[in-house]
Amino acid sequence: MRSIMEDYSSNKANIAYPQKIKNTVHAQAFFGVLNGVFDGVPSINEHYETIADLSIDITTIIQEFNKVDWSNNISIHNKIAQAIDDLFFEYQKSHDFNASFDIIDKVIENIKTVALRRF
Repeated sequence: MRSIMEDYSSNKANIAYPQKIKNTVHAQAFFGVLNGVFDGVPSINEHYETIADLSIDITTIIQEFNKVDWSNNISIHNKIAQAIDDLFFEYQKSHDFNASFDIIDKVIENIKTVALRRF
């Protein structure tokens, strides 16, 4: 994950993004996080476009909770975590892919880390 961030910072990222997130840098960042966490989980990696949709929805969640001094507000962190957890639950029902609780927890922590740096 760190090497992906370093490559992105130095404009060496060779990630091919789905068309729907080509012009949305925050969604691209979350797409990279999701791909990094889902790497090696074949049942999820088959859902390339769904992961792009998920990254757009996660961007919306973060923007919704982006308030003054949110980075130091544990209550907002918990609300973001709950909203992302609920989002995964909805995606699992409607998009037919499963992620374990451990994977979802890892996604949530990585998303919050990236969001704290970007927003």
